[in-house]
Amino acid sequence: MSNTTTIRTSFYSLGWLPLVLLAFLSGFAQSRNPALDSMGANMGRQNWKAAIEWALKAGEANPEDKYWRYLNAADFASRDKNADLTFHYLNRVVDSDIFTKGPYSNKSFDWLRSDPRWAVFMAKVNEAKERERQHRVKTSLPYRQLQKQLLSKARNERATLAKIPTASELYQQLHQPHSPRPKPVQGRYQLVWLAFADSIEVPYFIQLPAQFDAQKDYPMVVVLHGAVAQQASFPDVADSTHTFFGQSFMNQASESGLITVFPYSTRRYNWMMPDDGFDIVPQVIREVKKMYNIDDSRVYVTGHSNGATGAFSYLMKQPGLFAGFSGINNRPQVRTGGTFFRNAQNRSFYNVATDYDYYFPFEGHRSLVDVAKKWQVDWQNIEVEGHRSHGYLIASKDSATRGIYRQLFADMLTRKRNPFQKQLYWECDNLRHNRCDWLEINTLDTLSAPAEWHQAVNFQVTGWRDVYSPATVKDSTSQAFVFPRKSGAVSATYSQNQFILKTSRAGSVTIYISPEMVDLSRPVKVIINNKTVFNARINMDKAFMLSEFDREADHQAVWVNRLTFNVK
Repeated sequence: MSNTTTIRTSFYSLGWLPLVLLAFLSGFAQSRNPALDSMGANMGRQNWKAAIEWALKAGEANPEDKYWRYLNAADFASRDKNADLTFHYLNRVVDSDIFTKGPYSNKSFDWLRSDPRWAVFMAKVNEAKERERQHRVKTSLPYRQLQKQLLSKARNERATLAKIPTASELYQQLHQPHSPRPKPVQGRYQLVWLAFADSIEVPYFIQLPAQFDAQKDYPMVVVLHGAVAQQASFPDVADSTHTFFGQSFMNQASESGLITVFPYSTRRYNWMMPDDGFDIVPQVIREVKKMYNIDDSRVYVTGHSNGATGAFSYLMKQPGLFAGFSGINNRPQVRTGGTFFRNAQNRSFYNVATDYDYYFPFEGHRSLVDVAKKWQVDWQNIEVEGHRSHGYLIASKDSATRGIYRQLFADMLTRKRNPFQKQLYWECDNLRHNRCDWLEINTLDTLSAPAEWHQAVNFQVTGWRDVYSPATVKDSTSQAFVFPRKSGAVSATYSQNQFILKTSRAGSVTIYISPEMVDLSRPVKVIINNKTVFNARINMDKAFMLSEFDREADHQAVWVNRLTFNVK
């Protein structure tokens, strides 16, 4: 099922909005505050003196945002080359709770960096950041202790499983309900760290549902943040008070009763490019499953901007852990290789787009809906109209926005993973991401000609909008996807103890076996490219089962053996 739903929202003219201001124009994009509208209009005219006046009036109208408005005023004064006024407004935020969150690296302040007052001000910023860091490190100690306790319990459970005498008994045990877990540290959020490559520690935090019950199984969603290229390094400790991930994601996930995971990334280690950090999310999911009771059939991934592109990338490259995928202001493109859209046949995607988004235009999303219909991909496309820019839905708090998030999560919770579905299509050009559920491509044979059915899926995208002036539609056209390498593909089905595979440019393939799929008391037949390559009974392999469970911590997709074949 693929379709488009349009949501029309009221529009309040805000004028030109530079990207460098998005981080600290809290509430600006959706405001019903006339002073903010006037501030935006004067920004568009580059009338910085008037913009300062309206920023201060906006702060008076909404006192909870007054310190953000002082930062706006400082930025405007700097653009107006008024150093004294710039430092006047900067110093007004020194004792505020947003002092360390200001956009002090903005280019608008570059001309002031040689001013002695700038060095004094930034020394105060850095001292405050260090105090905050030390406080976070100190308060994180109970969370580190709990994480150590939870993972130790998981290792002890694994040691107990290894003592089970037979594979069939182990299979039954792995399907049993999760064991009781220790109570978390008191509070809504749990701070956690993932030991990643090269001794890197990736911080993330877990948001627990209200009235959390440690003995109950919960659905889980991973929320991916945007702006990955702007993150130079990982913080020491995850900050659950920072709305970097989007307050609406946090609020709606809590309201919907999910365990929610918020991992950090950097420009090197992330979910888009390069591939160095793509395993962060799968490893985080597996680790959380070892610490909390997660419903394996209801694990989801979503995000905004680069986070939405990340969610789409997991659909294309590594969908097996997930029941559903979604994203807001998504650019649907794999950045590390080919975008093999037919892989989306194995799951679904819920897409939310705004009409003034520079990142990927309405026209592209509509074309993708047509492609999804052709290939029978379950792709929902929600269009938000009203001159809504790329950052609108991540910053907005209005009722229309809340409804959009509510519907996204409602659709999410209807999705349940079926790792044993009877038909799979899988295509890849990189053996680091070569598996979907029970089907794996082990080697590629890209020197061979592709099969007739193995063709690239692509389309043209028009309607691109200007980054700084999204009301302007550019006269440009591009292909949605790129294909830097040749790929291999497999189309596979099974029924009545028989697997039938068609391959293209695949050198070898593996089929993972579960009693949910076949009757192990009878022979299993495998036909590849019209040739019978296997016809015999399959036994459960206890060592293999333990190895798979060690890796995946999955109580639903329990694989008991696997068959690997060279393709001739």
